[in-house]
Amino acid sequence: MLAEGAGCRPQVGGRDERAAGRQIVLAMITDADGRLAFANGDLLALGGWRWSDLSGRPWHEVLIAPEHRRRVVRAFDRAVAGKDETACVEAPLRTSDGRVRIVAWSATPSLGEDGRPTSVTSVGVDVTRWTEERDLLAAERDFDASHDRLTGLPNASTFRWRLGSELSAGRRSGRSTGVLLVALDRLRTVVETLGQEAGEQLVAEMGERVSDCVGAAAGRTPSLTLPAGTPEPMSAWMVARWSDDEFAVLLPGLVFPEETVYMARSIVATVAAPCTGSAADLRLSAAIGIALAPSDGDHPATLMRHAAMAQHAGRTSTEHMVRFVPALSQEAEGRLLIEQQLPLALERGELSVAYQPEVDAVSHRIVGLEALARWHHPVLGEVPPVRFIPIAEEIGVIAEIGQFVLQSAVRHAAQWRSDGLGDVRVAVNVSAHQLTDRSLVAAVLECLDQTGFPAHLLELEVTESAAMVDAQAAADVLGELSRQGVTISLDDFGTGYSNIGKLHHLAVSTIKIDRSFLLEDEANPSSDPGALIHAVVTLGRNLGLRVIAEGVETEEQLSRLQPQGLDAYQGFLFSRPVPAAEILRLLREGRPLGSDPGIRIA
Repeated sequence: MLAEGAGCRPQVGGRDERAAGRQIVLAMITDADGRLAFANGDLLALGGWRWSDLSGRPWHEVLIAPEHRRRVVRAFDRAVAGKDETACVEAPLRTSDGRVRIVAWSATPSLGEDGRPTSVTSVGVDVTRWTEERDLLAAERDFDASHDRLTGLPNASTFRWRLGSELSAGRRSGRSTGVLLVALDRLRTVVETLGQEAGEQLVAEMGERVSDCVGAAAGRTPSLTLPAGTPEPMSAWMVARWSDDEFAVLLPGLVFPEETVYMARSIVATVAAPCTGSAADLRLSAAIGIALAPSDGDHPATLMRHAAMAQHAGRTSTEHMVRFVPALSQEAEGRLLIEQQLPLALERGELSVAYQPEVDAVSHRIVGLEALARWHHPVLGEVPPVRFIPIAEEIGVIAEIGQFVLQSAVRHAAQWRSDGLGDVRVAVNVSAHQLTDRSLVAAVLECLDQTGFPAHLLELEVTESAAMVDAQAAADVLGELSRQGVTISLDDFGTGYSNIGKLHHLAVSTIKIDRSFLLEDEANPSSDPGALIHAVVTLGRNLGLRVIAEGVETEEQLSRLQPQGLDAYQGFLFSRPVPAAEILRLLREGRPLGSDPGIRIA
């Protein structure tokens, strides 16, 4: 790098002078016309010249490469005229064999009677190594300012700047600019369970995967046939780390906007591959939001905001990706309102617990109750659990809600038992976050101790996917609770990992067949409708587990289930989730549910 006015470093020299144990000082004298009148031996040796090669020639034509001459001569003239605060000029010295050495020169003029220079004496030192180190440090500072330390990818600020440039270019070319916002699922859980180092390793691995995936896809011929002479799209792509668990992908100059969908599918598949390192037992998933300029916005902030809205929708999409549509703006506004209001719901008393009965497969009498959180907001009205539970997990209030449901359910069940209404098992759902927190054990035992409710009548429901986020942590927590007498059920069986070997490891005593099994039977009347359910029931019997069918909604479904020998049913055919007061009435009446429309709870 060439610089004017840089500080001289006389102590810095080349390898030869250090080996000789002395400081090399370069010297030259030029006349009033800039022609060389003297050059010392060190200057001749450094450049590989003989004095006859230099004598009488303009110093800058001999010592300085043509592309730098004008700048260097101007700097020397200013130094000689005393117009620079420092009298030191860095200049590239071109040696006879074509090498370039950076020399810091100090020039002193000798003035005639008219005040004009009659000659100039210049003294210099070789600062090549120092300038290389200085430039390297500067480049490292520039890189750190524009890139993420962990992944080495461009950071969010760099991405925004680049996106703004590409949007301007897109307006001139008439092409589309695509952005993908890629979120890693469950990264926070990994950090909380395996530690910060494991989380950082996982982020670095995923950053490399996404970058390699985009690079490979961008280098292939697009899946759509391009018109003759059309340049290849996605020639200047970028992958950046957008936030702790998000990556942003820039796809500029798109001829066909549909290419963003193909790219998103490739990324989803790439992220889903088994992890390595300390998180080798995990499989992550990605949620991707897609936005296109100019149709979805023509400003970086607008485009990324719309991509974020689409990404939130992508979390519940079967394809794990969603393209932005205007309706998502209204959805995002509703989500933001829920995020703002949910933390206040408990202290305002807006949360309650409803119970859905589990009925004996033979008598249809209530043998268990699943406790479910309900939220009634004074303005929003009844907010469905499918809306607020995922948000509660994301913003970190799921543990408080889970504790509220646990305490309410155990307190109600203890009161019903003391009223002589029988020993009815109560089931409480446990989130993946709670499963990795050992304080859950103390909270459950304290709740049982305060109410006097028997541990064997409390059932904790966990989903397969939640239990497998950190299988060892889940096994430790559930194992300790099981040893204290609490029963464990595996909810939505058959929709998650379905790892049979984990059932015993997780101390499970009950499995609940997912409702989708019944729906699939109706959708495929030509297949054997009971074969899969029969296999699950047989498995449960062989392992000594209770088996319950969820989502029983029609008499036809019930008639198919009855020959299978299940222990209990749960579903709208028998009762929807109802408040505690309605459960109290049903327990007091003690009548069968579901078989007689006259007593079915609608």
